Amino acid sequence: MQNRDQWVDYAKGLGILLVVYGHVSRGVFNAGIEVDAELFKLVDSVIYSFHMPLFFFLSGLFFLPSLQKYGRTGLIADKVDSVLYPYILWSLLQGFIEVFLSGYTTSSTTTGEVLSLFWQPRAQFWFLYVLFAIFVLMAILYRDRETVPTWVLPLTALAAWFLQLFVQLPFPLDFIASYLIFFVLGTRALHWKDILKNKALTTTLCAAGIFTGLEYLFHAQLHLAYTDKSALNLALAIAGIALICSAALLLAQWNQQWMTWLAMLGYCSMPIYLMHILTGSGVRIVLSKLLHIQSAAPHLITGSLAGLLIPIVVYQLTKKRELYGLRYLFMPPAGLSLKARLARK
Repeated sequence: MQNRDQWVDYAKGLGILLVVYGHVSRGVFNAGIEVDAELFKLVDSVIYSFHMPLFFFLSGLFFLPSLQKYGRTGLIADKVDSVLYPYILWSLLQGFIEVFLSGYTTSSTTTGEVLSLFWQPRAQFWFLYVLFAIFVLMAILYRDRETVPTWVLPLTALAAWFLQLFVQLPFPLDFIASYLIFFVLGTRALHWKDILKNKALTTTLCAAGIFTGLEYLFHAQLHLAYTDKSALNLALAIAGIALICSAALLLAQWNQQWMTWLAMLGYCSMPIYLMHILTGSGVRIVLSKLLHIQSAAPHLITGSLAGLLIPIVVYQLTKKRELYGLRYLFMPPAGLSLKARLARK
């Protein structure tokens, strides 16, 4: 990880913590394990008000450098390997495991639902489906600033976001319209990194104040949830992104040894995202069905730790020569790699 931009790993690490906890807590709540329903709904709404926009923003950070490096065709080929391939593989793996375990989990899954992955993604995999679509769309439509004013793309993305507030778009256009603006903002963010880095503490404190104020207004005063569509949703998401990214820049300045674990979470965020539902659900089944534990705290703690740590262990095992075949859980073999085929031409 030495050559990586460490603040991005910190931001991804903070984001994936929220993703895993959010899904584990939803699993616990849906399983009927006793929790404070009002507190659960509040925390769930706060997390979901910004954590997925954060990942679209972070995905957009290196779009332009990658486009310059690989070109349009090369960039799309790279995303076929790194996004579409794991989407298909893990949709099938998780889906058929869910079919097998339908009697032990909080939902019932059919084979038909699993095989509909090309037009209707399941569970957490919608993110990879929409992310791949946005990468392809951006690669096709992007034009440099010499031919198109820089404000055209952000304004178009912003218009699409407001459009989905008032018009019920079909999938995946509704999700693309909802998240394209954050990806586009990410493509512009590297220009501001050095400026914000010099004022990371001040920026973090300001972002924390704005984020807290908006969340209080949204939830406590207006009694809204993240599913209630309004212009405030956009403000909440941007404030949350600003808070996480400024905090990540601040942590990167400190660069303490004890924070290595957070960078590791960010480095392994893709394997964690792919596997955490399976591992978290597996722990819940063991605790509730075998050990008959019905207290929420053990489920939340153990499920979250399993959702974070088990994927990291599996990912690290893929680097061992004697277990080399495991690497195909996250990247395609050479014979299936579109990027490798282009390189050979």
